[in-house]
Amino acid sequence: MKKEVIIFLLILIYSCKGVEKEKIQAMKIEKELNHKKHIILPNNLKIQLKSKDGKNIEKENILCHLNIYIDSTSYYTYSFIPTNSKGIVNLTKEEIVQNTELKHYYDESLPLDFRPVKFDFFVMDKAMIDNLISTMKNYLDQDIESIKYNLKNNGFTEEQIRKQVVLIEEKLELDKKLYELLKKNLIINII
Repeated sequence: MKKEVIIFLLILIYSCKGVEKEKIQAMKIEKELNHKKHIILPNNLKIQLKSKDGKNIEKENILCHLNIYIDSTSYYTYSFIPTNSKGIVNLTKEEIVQNTELKHYYDESLPLDFRPVKFDFFVMDKAMIDNLISTMKNYLDQDIESIKYNLKNNGFTEEQIRKQVVLIEEKLELDKKLYELLKKNLIINII
């Protein structure tokens, strides 16, 4: 009987320690959330492309790039933003969030971080687009059989390969569309 009581007390003490650990962990998480803030994004970001002499550039499908800095060294990237027929990029807050990694982190229920947010916006130049086209061409030219062979050599099972091939083919189709857009943009992107 005495031995059973001691074991019961040890289990009870251990259980209480586990509950205490959970409380401490919950307090840590709550403390982190209390200090977490989200950046303030504009409801609408409208940018008109202009020449060096200040005249509007009214060209459609000029590809642009946006960096949104969350601190002095970290930023979220939104690339391949086309201009409209007036040479304007017009983005909503929702578009910015959905087209950047912010979609995983942005939470308006968190308190606002009132520090100014820095944006870098630029037109993707010929050299950058040329480099992307070259890089994309190299992997778009791969055939599915060689991709399967590489997956098999890296230890994937037949079932894993079947699943991956479906995803790879979907991604290749998206990348082919982007590749065509980049090639088209390279021709018109002379500002």
